[in-house]
Amino acid sequence: MSDPLVDTLGEAFASYEGSRIKPGVICVAVIPYVMKNQYAIKPKEANPSSPDHQCYELVRTNPAALATGNQDTWTLPFIDLNLDSNEDLLIVKVKRRPVVVFSRAILEEVRSDSVRFQDSFWCIPLYTLVDKFAHPQWSQEIIEDVFALTYRACFPLPHHFSLHDQMSALRFDKMQPIPRRFLKPTKSRVTKEWVLYLNEWAKFYITGVIGNNEGSCTNCSVANELKTARDLLMEVLAESRLNAK
Repeated sequence: MSDPLVDTLGEAFASYEGSRIKPGVICVAVIPYVMKNQYAIKPKEANPSSPDHQCYELVRTNPAALATGNQDTWTLPFIDLNLDSNEDLLIVKVKRRPVVVFSRAILEEVRSDSVRFQDSFWCIPLYTLVDKFAHPQWSQEIIEDVFALTYRACFPLPHHFSLHDQMSALRFDKMQPIPRRFLKPTKSRVTKEWVLYLNEWAKFYITGVIGNNEGSCTNCSVANELKTARDLLMEVLAESRLNAK
């Protein structure tokens, strides 16, 4: 069966037999969920002289409360937890996800202070649209929009055996640095051509401009290919929906 994305942009994947982590390599990584409410581990009593100071409980909180720091009863440092007064210890839900490595090692050139400057890579996590059991995780309309390159925050990937899911998309709004020790390379990578597409799509995500109309592209021929592909896929989708009415 023909894949419009592959027909338009070419093959997306290549095998990878190396062990180096570099741009384009697909790795398995540990990605935290962004949850509305989180749980902090807190001493039951802020006073260090209290017997309950070394008894801990889970306190439900939310990112806004943590960001404002409006918790006057928890301003003391807690030596037992190795926490300073402006730090919190959270329970974070994580998931092992495939990611595409987007950058070379961050601060790779700094070798004199490996504690402060640990090797990290900027990565784009992959999210499921339709799982391996053919269960859609998003609505059919949104899935169609993603594969028509409608949303700047998402870039779809064609089905590939290494990804397990039937349909998936890279989430540029979830890009993050990941330390080397949390990345495990797989036997697959995206092709060099698709690495160029992702580079230009990242600029599109940030600026909202794609193509060379405003001189924002680094590789204008690639950016223009993406713009042409996006215009074509969105036009085909619009016609399909119009004919379905």
